Amino acid sequence: MLHLFNKVYLNFDDSIDCHTNRYVISEETGNEMHQELQTTYRGTLINYAKNRNEMQTKYNGLDSFFESVCAKQKELNTKVIIYCDTQAFLELSVIWLKSVLPFAESSDIEKYLQIFLHHEKIIANTQLQPTHTLALTKLYAGLGDVVGYANVMPTLDLDRVKALDLDFSIELLLGEYFAGADTHEDKLLSTYLKFLKRFYKETLTDIREGAALNLYNTSLQTQLGYTSSDIDLTADNVFEGITPLAPFADTEVFTTNPTANVGAVNIANIDNMSSDKQTALKDLILSMQSFEEKVTADDFYMKYLDKACQSTLSKTDFETIINETVNSPSALSFIPRFDIGNINYSFLQYLFSLKKDNDTDTLAKYRLFANS
Repeated sequence: MLHLFNKVYLNFDDSIDCHTNRYVISEETGNEMHQELQTTYRGTLINYAKNRNEMQTKYNGLDSFFESVCAKQKELNTKVIIYCDTQAFLELSVIWLKSVLPFAESSDIEKYLQIFLHHEKIIANTQLQPTHTLALTKLYAGLGDVVGYANVMPTLDLDRVKALDLDFSIELLLGEYFAGADTHEDKLLSTYLKFLKRFYKETLTDIREGAALNLYNTSLQTQLGYTSSDIDLTADNVFEGITPLAPFADTEVFTTNPTANVGAVNIANIDNMSSDKQTALKDLILSMQSFEEKVTADDFYMKYLDKACQSTLSKTDFETIINETVNSPSALSFIPRFDIGNINYSFLQYLFSLKKDNDTDTLAKYRLFANS
């Protein structure tokens, strides 16, 4: 999926998820949905059209269409996907990028979309989804003459785009920062903190799950100092009573709830976590990682847990993290695994490489619109 703004994404129409609130612009699938099916699925078909011209006519212009999409997404407060056939995807993506990246040349837009398609191909697999939802024909066919379309397609009304006060994708916000601009600095800091929080929530949740799955591993028991007799599998919280694993039993950090369809369940809550709890978790993870012969809790990936626990991220803290991120051998970007499909992760790595090489000319092409 190509992230446009807020929780709005562009995707190909050969993998439509009817449980998602959506628009469809496609010669083949841009049709009204049968009423019986509308009540079967959780998602709503908000609008449909055979092509871009037909859709923008319904809204008296493409600017009004995007304004309506923005308003509808805020009203629903859910992810909204604009499903497109190849032609509509090409036109909308080029128009959008050409509008919000006014310094980019046609070849730069082509590069962005080439990396996007590469990224989507890499993550498209059936490990976590059934084959019937994974159609790859249009993805592998590509978009065709991106440069040609970028040379002739119109742009949106920039003043109307600005008035929407959108939350842009993390990759475009970082592109602007690396280019030396600070117009969207507040958005960058809040968005980066959001991903930082998600990264550590996922990391702590995964490590805790690993500990639970290995409770009867005698090597782990010896490493941490408990025995099988300390384990009570009938307890609501299996870590209760196992003193060395007490940080994982903290119900303020790790929610245990048998009702899985309400809110976030069994996911770490790190917001405003005390320094004592942070230290206890780091010490436990250090001991576990020593057992597993992995990196220690004091190494890079656990280094900024305290920043993720805060309600805001200062520019100084952000710059410390991003500078180390850019210069690290692995270019760790603090993007949680479940967000890889929501961002152009491969483009992030491209930006990091440009920054490492101090390629200011290319970075300048990916500045957002406000300084134009």
